[in-house]
Amino acid sequence: RSDGITVTESISQIGRMVQRKMEGIQKVQALMMRKLENLEEKVESMSHEVKKLARLHSNRHADKYPRSEPYQEGATLSEPNANIRLRFLDGLRTPIYTDKIITSQSNAAIRVGVFDGEKMINEGPLSKAKVEILVLRGDFCSDGQESWTEEEFNSHIAQGRHRQGSVLGGDCSAWLNNGEASLGKIRFREGSSRTPSRKFIVGGRVCMNRKIGGIRVQEAVMEPVTVLDRRNEANEKRHPPRLDDEVYRLEEISRDGIYHRRLKNVHIFTVEDFLKALNKDADVLREMVLEIKKRSNAWERMVKHARECCLADRPELKAYHSVEGNVVIFFNCVHDLVGAIFYGVYVSRDNFDPAKKAQAYELKECARGQLDILPFDYVMNGNLPEQVPSSTHSTLDAAFILGPDVALQR
Repeated sequence: RSDGITVTESISQIGRMVQRKMEGIQKVQALMMRKLENLEEKVESMSHEVKKLARLHSNRHADKYPRSEPYQEGATLSEPNANIRLRFLDGLRTPIYTDKIITSQSNAAIRVGVFDGEKMINEGPLSKAKVEILVLRGDFCSDGQESWTEEEFNSHIAQGRHRQGSVLGGDCSAWLNNGEASLGKIRFREGSSRTPSRKFIVGGRVCMNRKIGGIRVQEAVMEPVTVLDRRNEANEKRHPPRLDDEVYRLEEISRDGIYHRRLKNVHIFTVEDFLKALNKDADVLREMVLEIKKRSNAWERMVKHARECCLADRPELKAYHSVEGNVVIFFNCVHDLVGAIFYGVYVSRDNFDPAKKAQAYELKECARGQLDILPFDYVMNGNLPEQVPSSTHSTLDAAFILGPDVALQR
């Protein structure tokens, strides 16, 4: 039996040694991959610098021997040296993720047109040209220049990972019709994080094999954008967040992470739920629900992000009356105290004096347990609460609520 135990222990020791060796090999492999990626970025950056020097030399040579560009006879150009260029008519809707169809800011197809100065060219050969869409590195025209050579543009075209394939996928070409075209379904195949600038630029040009009579049409470019890995979309953080957003859209809360699970356990599913719990008792939310024992940067970022919510389209209010009926406090749609009526005069929370603040917050403590069942029987109209017509339980009529300025005048 002792021999059997010895053999078993030896096998276990060998297994542990092999496992440690494998872990060491994996760490070395990961380190080598990081170094290779860094080296690739440095080589790419050096390549950009070499190309810049080559272009400078080429431009100096061109300045000594200028050449004229032939123009297509019959093209509708305003003058021989007209500013002919492609131009995107829409901006990109952000955020942008890999393998997701890119759209305009209005969530429609992106449009591109050809212009002579500020006028769209809607007849002639240029108005029917074929346009291709491609991607440039984010450092193109970083100095704000508005004109460039064809060589400058082409030298900034982004290559796929390991310099293979295209960064874009989908319908990457379109035919102009009367000088304008709507692009098809286009998506990024990879993110922009590997590039030195961490950004990509969507560009467009007339197809190189279809130049019209040698006319130089300047390429179209959009603003640089960050392209994120689609695997990060689940944790996308909106700025500002919406009330109906899932609560994991807030900073510091990851989908299915520990904070998300703790919030779901107490039925806090949305940003609105989070704000109601925060306004009801911030300490309970922090310490008891999230189990954050002391104030931290994570907690502060979480709260700050939640409070960015825009409530302008949610004017409804809840009212809570004192026993005597001479004080009424008002809560907005996320149960935050916004003001109070003291003896018929409305005062916003920001204008409470110490005595009114103490009175209002004491009444707020009494209301805490009833906030979820109180009806929305007022709306904020301008800077004053106004009772909704269907509300009959309140003895206060909106017509008798005075603002502090009106009260002073009386």
